[in-house]
Amino acid sequence: MIDAATHALLGEQVARLRELAPQLGITDIRHDGLVVLVSFRRRRDGKVFALRFRCDGWPVVPPSAHFVDETTGEDRGPEVWPTDGEQALKTTAQPRFICLPGTREYHERHGPIQPNIHSNALSSILQQVQQCIEARG
Repeated sequence: MIDAATHALLGEQVARLRELAPQLGITDIRHDGLVVLVSFRRRRDGKVFALRFRCDGWPVVPPSAHFVDETTGEDRGPEVWPTDGEQALKTTAQPRFICLPGTREYHERHGPIQPNIHSNALSSILQQVQQCIEARG
């Protein structure tokens, strides 16, 4: 039952990302099961980044978010990550992670999930990430 609900809700999230694609600079969205890969263009220089959301257990468990190679969907090193001076994008940590409320990695490091944070829309997390890389990256 939870798996079916997760798939249905994730389908809604992907549809919302497609609607917002022009506003958010999204160049591609790939959805395969519980994984959503969103490629987007950084406004200030046009560089394309790919953000992979792993949504197993979502919305009960926050989505995991990582920058990955656009072709393989895997984190092949710091070169696929933008930098923000290690503020929210922890590119020198092992493993690398995004430390923003609403991501699984944030809550693994900063305590229990707050009741309404885990329901963050994928588009909301993407917008937070974009603000980080535009301001500092």
